[in-house]
Amino acid sequence: MEESLLLTFESVNFTMMTEKKLLDKEISLRTIPTPREISNSCGLAIKMDYKYRQEIESLMQDLPIKALWKFIKNSDGENIAELLK
Repeated sequence: MEESLLLTFESVNFTMMTEKKLLDKEISLRTIPTPREISNSCGLAIKMDYKYRQEIESLMQDLPIKALWKFIKNSDGENIAELLK
């Protein structure tokens, strides 16, 4: 089972702005198309290791993040998205 953290946004500009700020903080991430399990975003999401959850939650007030998700890929290859904030 693989657990990831996904950030979704209202616009591509917000995604790119957040990506730059997180990379400046040396947070390892990937910008990906928003998974179909999550339909309420601009079409792009930022994916990172779940270990960054506390750090991201503390930064959410300063970043234009629409939603924070726990994204799980289970052993059957099924994706499960859980809204955290």
